[in-house]
Formats: sequence, C-alpha cells, structure tokens
Amino acid sequence: MNRRLTWIVMIALTLLPAVLAHACPMCKESIPNSDAQQASSLPGGFNASVYYMLTGLFVTLGLCVGVITKGVYNTNARMSNLPKSED
Repeated sequence: MNRRLTWIVMIALTLLPAVLAHACPMCKESIPNSDAQQASSLPGGFNASVYYMLTGLFVTLGLCVGVITKGVYNTNARMSNLPKSED
C-alpha cells in the first residue's frame, strides 16, 4: 500500500503545475484545435514537434532510471545471498 501511495503522490505532484498554468490570450488563440484556427497548420506543427522531442527525452530518462534501479536491486540481491562472516 505504501508503494501505491507514493506513486499517487508523485503523479499528483507532477501534474499539479500543469493544472495551475494559464495560457496568455495570444497563446490560447494559437492552439490548433481552437475556434480561431486558420488555414495554416503552423501551430499544429509546433505542437507535434514539441511532443516528439519530449517523448524522446522521457524515453531516455526512463531507460536511465530503469537501468539504475535494476542495478541497485541486483546488487542488493547479491549482497543478501552472500554468506555472513562471523568475526
């Protein structure tokens, strides 16, 4: 239960700033699926490129964190299997 609570708190803290952020009036007009959309798809292209770059960043971060976490768990498992020396 403690692990689940940690995940819930972590996700809530990650998404909280996005909920509180407000766009300026000019930024709201440049959203591609808004009522003010023009014939050009420049804002849509900007959004797609930002999402593409962020996806690459998060995949790389996730890979690094996964490798580090696996290394720590494997090290802990090996240390617990070593025979205890009595001095």
